[in-house]
Amino acid sequence: MRVVPVSEALASVPAPANVTVSPLLERATEPSSPECFTCGSGDGLRPCQDGRRYSSGDPVLYCPGCLPPTSSVRAATGVIAAAMAAGSATAREIAQAEADAGILFDPQRAQDIADAASEQAHAEAHAAIAERGRQLAALAGTRRQLDAVLRLCEGRPATHLVSVAEVMLAAERALTPYGAVPMTLAWTGQVDVEGGAAAVRCTSAYGSRADVIVRGDARTALADLVGATVRAVNAACATDGCGTPDDYDASDPALFGWVRLEVAGVEDVGARWYCTPQCVSDALARAGAELAEADRAAAVDAADGGRPSYVVVPAAGDAVDGSQR
Repeated sequence: MRVVPVSEALASVPAPANVTVSPLLERATEPSSPECFTCGSGDGLRPCQDGRRYSSGDPVLYCPGCLPPTSSVRAATGVIAAAMAAGSATAREIAQAEADAGILFDPQRAQDIADAASEQAHAEAHAAIAERGRQLAALAGTRRQLDAVLRLCEGRPATHLVSVAEVMLAAERALTPYGAVPMTLAWTGQVDVEGGAAAVRCTSAYGSRADVIVRGDARTALADLVGATVRAVNAACATDGCGTPDDYDASDPALFGWVRLEVAGVEDVGARWYCTPQCVSDALARAGAELAEADRAAAVDAADGGRPSYVVVPAAGDAVDGSQR
């Protein structure tokens, strides 16, 4: 193996004369069978390295002898040939000529270009995000105004008139004259149940129709809350025999579903019969109140040292001893 100078090695490679750059899309007539674009040979065909194609999309083919160099190779060849013609003979001079022509790979310059592109992309992304934030803020403001106007109109009949001042106040400041007061509905006495949902028919303060829709388990929860709030636990049940201590025969078909309850600690006649679970619940509530009252009385007696809780009232003219209790 013989080591030769770079200039001699490059001199052995002839520079192509009158190099022309063909268009990417070749307008020549495509042959019916694969062949070299230059000489028509069919041996060892390779696609064009610059990506040239026929109008059909098929690649332009060349044989090994006619395969043109790539555009980068042609550019490097031209630069080297010009440098050699100008008297450059060392590898450094040829490399410097390539660097001056901008065809020599510079890692730092490539990194700088990539960093600049990344910064530009980040800046564009931040600008797009900021613009999207402004758009969302505008949409949120519009939705707030719409909700305020809808609240202003809520519950009013279709023929009701609203002043411009009220609409402007609602739209500009999201305020309504009734914004701090909950909407008041009056029950019409009707409840429609369909498909597992209960529609409680109501009217607004302006006389417009309003429905309260209660679905699923919320119906039972609402019934329990309303019942616990308004039911009088001390009210007598209208069912004959409910709450009686009579010794009924449990096998009597008329007592099907009844409950016999006795609460320990309550001074009563013993177990009693109740017709529904609600009546049992009322009985337990009454017993709980009695037991709580007994506990309070016992606590008062204990705090008083066990002395009888009565006051001796003296007769007229008798002296009163403050220690008498």
